[in-house]
Amino acid sequence: MILIGAIALAFIILGVVVVFNGVVYTETLSSSETGQSATTAEATELEVTQGVACVLDREDMASGGVSIENIDGNELTDDDPEAANDHWDDTAGAEIETFSDQYRNATAHSRPAVVAIDDDPDFILDGDNVILDGDLTVTITYDTNDLRYERTVDVNPEACPS
Repeated sequence: MILIGAIALAFIILGVVVVFNGVVYTETLSSSETGQSATTAEATELEVTQGVACVLDREDMASGGVSIENIDGNELTDDDPEAANDHWDDTAGAEIETFSDQYRNATAHSRPAVVAIDDDPDFILDGDNVILDGDLTVTITYDTNDLRYERTVDVNPEACPS
């Protein structure tokens, strides 16, 4: 009788240990996933920042700007910001939008997240050139089922790692 009681008690203790171990393991997995998502969002921010910086560097928006003479048959003057806005949308703005689409497509299979990039340029007009005034303000949105990360950063064309 004592032997049967001891075996039953051993099975009960073994069951409690197995259940407790499973709970601890599940809690560890769930908490590490949250940390992983935040790390992935931060890595995404770095990748996007460097990518946009390389687009700006390629467009030469930091130093000499881009010549926009004869847009729609008119010479650009310092007091024609509408032509400068149109030019931004046609050149660097379009390149950033293309980069955003390509980045989203490239990461869609490896990350369950949607990344959106919105640019807000401040530029100056110098004769017939549009020059980025300082850094480009970019809003990066990283969206998953359980995490939404939105951050506005200033991107300098010199941050391109190449």
